Amino acid sequence: MKLYFVRHAAAIAKGGQVVDENRYLTLRGRKSFRLTANNMAKKGIVPDAIITSPLVRAVQTAEILSEALAFEGKLVVSSELAPSFDLAKLRRILVSFKGTHGLALVGHEPDLGEVVGILLKLRRPLPLKKGMVVCLKMPPTKQKAQASLKWVMFEGKKIDVPAPGVNTK
Repeated sequence: MKLYFVRHAAAIAKGGQVVDENRYLTLRGRKSFRLTANNMAKKGIVPDAIITSPLVRAVQTAEILSEALAFEGKLVVSSELAPSFDLAKLRRILVSFKGTHGLALVGHEPDLGEVVGILLKLRRPLPLKKGMVVCLKMPPTKQKAQASLKWVMFEGKKIDVPAPGVNTK
């Protein structure tokens, strides 16, 4: 199974009159992420489901991804991907989507980076920038097995060089 970990695109700054849950994407954030989503579409990437945090900025990012991929599958809003997402919540999502070949998970930092770091068996999290996508391949049926890093995409560019110590097989 392939897992596409997607950090939401750039949103308006914290503070002010908009509560955190309602912070929305900036125009620059939308444009930047659309480049990444369009590049994913050109590569023929289509997950079986797109699952997103319920926070507005994540939902908007998921919508851009869905539109760019001409996605016709399930777009699911899940509280599991809200801030405080962890490995246990990922496992619950995977059980719910058993038998799928690819899932896009749209969420937040530092949670996504921590889970990616654990799956790759790194000594520390692998932080995701706003609008970044990290593709991991998970071995079938082995929940404790190490994932492998397939690629990283940011601002429309695929980054093929993995971080030191990251399994790419």
